[in-house]
Amino acid sequence: MIAYPKSGTPAESELSVRLIGLGNAGVNLADRVAMSGVDGVEVIAMNTDSQSLLSSICQQKVTLGEKATRGLGAGGDPDVGAEAAAESREEIQAAVEGAGLVFLCAGLGGGTGSGVAPLLAEAAREAGATVIVLVTTPFAFEGRRRNAQAATALEALSRHAHVVLHFENDRMSELASPHAGIGETFAASDNLLSGCVSSLVGILRGGGPMPVRLSDLLAALGGGTPAGAFGRGEGTGDNRAYDAVARALKSPLLDRGRLLRESHSVVVHISGPASLTFAEVSAIMQELGKHIADDARLFLGVATQAGTTDPVCVTLLGNFEDPDAGAEPAAAPAPASKPQTRTTARETRTAPVPAPQPEESKPLFPETESETERPAAAARPPAPAREPKPAPQPKIKQETLQFESVARGRFEKSEPTIVEGEDLDVPTFLRLRGKLK
Repeated sequence: MIAYPKSGTPAESELSVRLIGLGNAGVNLADRVAMSGVDGVEVIAMNTDSQSLLSSICQQKVTLGEKATRGLGAGGDPDVGAEAAAESREEIQAAVEGAGLVFLCAGLGGGTGSGVAPLLAEAAREAGATVIVLVTTPFAFEGRRRNAQAATALEALSRHAHVVLHFENDRMSELASPHAGIGETFAASDNLLSGCVSSLVGILRGGGPMPVRLSDLLAALGGGTPAGAFGRGEGTGDNRAYDAVARALKSPLLDRGRLLRESHSVVVHISGPASLTFAEVSAIMQELGKHIADDARLFLGVATQAGTTDPVCVTLLGNFEDPDAGAEPAAAPAPASKPQTRTTARETRTAPVPAPQPEESKPLFPETESETERPAAAARPPAPAREPKPAPQPKIKQETLQFESVARGRFEKSEPTIVEGEDLDVPTFLRLRGKLK
């Protein structure tokens, strides 16, 4: 039998993996990973709150900014967290020194996570490590300030880390029943996140007939934009392949499969016992093909374990954020001869056009001059014909009734009352009738 020498390139299994839990949320996740016993992962708890570190089960603990915070935490202020990180810069550099792959886990929005995480990611990258950040953002009811601080930290992390896995707490709250206790809800979220870390480590170290390399993971989930689509499901029994893919698609971090359809890059990893068949792998991919876009970049990995009782596990990771979404395309220069119109989403810019001339005011009354007496009118287009005005109606004159004095009745035989030649016995309106004309 001829034995071929293996390649001298170091495998991912030899990669030194270090997980750092930062802040209260990060320390809780680090405890979960430590309890799950992921092989070959060195776990470090790091916080500005010394009391939180005392209750942690991690073997390695780093207190940040003992002078700046006196071990009481950052008080929700990222500036205080950044000050603590600057004070403990040597401890941070020692924590990331010599690691080939650094998982940074934190909850954004508070002082330690938002203030220290970008500086820690920058230090790990400068030390030569591949940095994968796994962060959560606050619930909507936690207020605008915490959400704004989380957004600022997330943008800074995207500049320093190779991969940013961003998960929203509002979505992870769907893991438990709405009537479940708050402790149960947070425990379900921590279990999902620790499962994500162990899945990533297993993908990179799984090997198998179809491995997913670190370069594939960076190509799928990197690019400077946070990725947030994750699902994981296990299945046993005769219908294990279908059960595994169905449970993975039900993950709230996939929004019931919607985010997988919108992802432009998808990582699918299938692992199972040595009895995993080609037909099962084919059936899983046919089912996933209904939820993955035709133009998406697909990275498929298949690994088998020696044990016969291991379940079939399907892990899905997707990046639905377009790295070019925020960049505006450069506009081509317009030719000088033809002014062009360019419309963007924010405004509409048009080439300059001559200002419209004001219309000539029309006279209030029509002029009676002839066309020959108005030479300027010949330059203008003829005015539209006007309808002839109706002839003015003659004014109606009100007639007055003729009241003639015919008889004086009982005063017929008496003398009239004459003053200045006027008979005062005659009504005034009759006497003055002639004078008013």
